[in-house]
Amino acid sequence: MHAEVVLALDVHLAELRGLRHQLTDARAIEPGERLDVVLRIAASAERLAHTVYAHRTTTSVTASR
Repeated sequence: MHAEVVLALDVHLAELRGLRHQLTDARAIEPGERLDVVLRIAASAERLAHTVYAHRTTTSVTASR
């Protein structure tokens, strides 16, 4: 479990770094390009959340209540 969650976090952070560069590069952007990047960031976060949620333990869920 731990390795899969850490890998998912690493993938998410790598995606964020790449997408951040698209937002901060000194160049002209196309209409809607920023929105597309933001939506891709949200999709990456959602994939990470699904992975973490899928690997949660019953103990950690009940302990947080």
